[in-house]
Amino acid sequence: MFSLQMAMASIGTGACISWMNTVVFNASVRNFTRNRGPVSGLFKACMGLSGAVFSILCSTLFSNSPAAYLLMLVVVPNVFCLISAALFKPVPTASTQEEEELERSSLVIFNSIASMLALYIASLDFLPSAIADNSAYQWLSVSVLLGLITAPVVVPPLLLLKKLEMERRLLWKLWTPEEIHTPEADEVKLPVSEVMKGETMETSETPVPNTVSVNWNNLEVPLLTPLPESHHTLSRRGMGNIVSEVIMLQKRLMSLLFCIRNSSACTLPFSPKAGVLAAVELGTDTPTVSLLWKWHYYVLYFSLFCGCGVGVTFNNNLGQVGESLGFTSVSIFVSLFSLGNFFGRIISGNISEHFIRVAGVPRPAWMGVVKVPMIVLLLWLSTGSVPSLYVGSLILGFTHGCLVTLVIPIVSEFYGLEHFSTNFVLTVTYQVAGSYFFSTMAGYLYDRQAMSQGDLTCYGSECYGTTFKILALLLTIALALDFLLTLISRPLYSKLRDTNNSR
Repeated sequence: MFSLQMAMASIGTGACISWMNTVVFNASVRNFTRNRGPVSGLFKACMGLSGAVFSILCSTLFSNSPAAYLLMLVVVPNVFCLISAALFKPVPTASTQEEEELERSSLVIFNSIASMLALYIASLDFLPSAIADNSAYQWLSVSVLLGLITAPVVVPPLLLLKKLEMERRLLWKLWTPEEIHTPEADEVKLPVSEVMKGETMETSETPVPNTVSVNWNNLEVPLLTPLPESHHTLSRRGMGNIVSEVIMLQKRLMSLLFCIRNSSACTLPFSPKAGVLAAVELGTDTPTVSLLWKWHYYVLYFSLFCGCGVGVTFNNNLGQVGESLGFTSVSIFVSLFSLGNFFGRIISGNISEHFIRVAGVPRPAWMGVVKVPMIVLLLWLSTGSVPSLYVGSLILGFTHGCLVTLVIPIVSEFYGLEHFSTNFVLTVTYQVAGSYFFSTMAGYLYDRQAMSQGDLTCYGSECYGTTFKILALLLTIALALDFLLTLISRPLYSKLRDTNNSR
């Protein structure tokens, strides 16, 4: 009976994790379209820390009461989800430079808090047992931990105050006259160009006057005469977007009519003349079933299958890898892998987003970049070098974290947001498939080498040497596929760069 309960709990927990992952990432890529990488990396990193946080809480607060710990796991996450459901709402994309800077500042603060939390948790593993087992120290460590976890609560009020201050300065600049000729002058000119500096005209071609005249002798006119409908007020009302869309629709209709009349002068979005590499359908909303007919989707899937499958396999077999090289405890390697995994998730999202804005570098290029150190370290690990296990645990954790973060914005950018949830769920099956395939292969080769030594336990570099060489070969193939994805997605990311820099 107990085993049945555990099985049902495991199945339910696994389903809930997948459900929550999809909801969180779907909300992140939709609400933060200009910062998909940093937001996805932040959420992924915090998910990786959650297991360590609950382990510390369990060992300190619920060490003598497992039933209370299970009750806490049932109550706290559900209460938080209900609160989140009431508070969360769609966030409009940053429309001005000031709003985008505010959004980036908030992400920097959240990333800093998460990094402090990760370093603090990692430091707890390096403490001597005499200190770690002290009850007073345990309560102190939990207090610090809870303080870091609740620290993000104060960020939104601070950012709101900053936003209100920015709006106050804008209004002061808008209504304060900068040019007053004489106190007896009939007119006072209020400059508008300085107020609207840095914003893009997106409405019509109607000129906006540089100054607004106020007649002081006409008492029927209020002293603070409202400004005419400028591009600032129109953008607030959404009129600028409507006019732009109408103009774009007219251009598309004219282009379509021209192509109908002159078919020889037009190139279809995807034609045999364009070649098989011209996957210009990237960036459009693609239904999940249609992904099965896209060759570039299989290229992306196999690259993730190899890259993330290697990381999961190394982590799952880390105990036996350390044992084969003579280590009795592998806790230090697990900590290094987890620490690298966290910072890989944080850094990859921010770095890839930065280079899209600066140079339009395709995000798949970073998938290939992180595979290079993976290949080198796997070949080094195959020699049985002890230092390679220290370096490999940290670097392979880092590269694995990079890959699991990059896949989130890549799927949203390649195949659109309309079907992102189902597209993402289908894509992340690479984790299960890669882990099962490579772990089965590693286990078979390990058992065969152990039998040749006449024991159930294998010792020496031969235990995983062949496995690491095979994984390095597969990663080399995946690296070539990443290069292919980078080539075909360059137009897409060039367009994203131009969109981000259009204001």
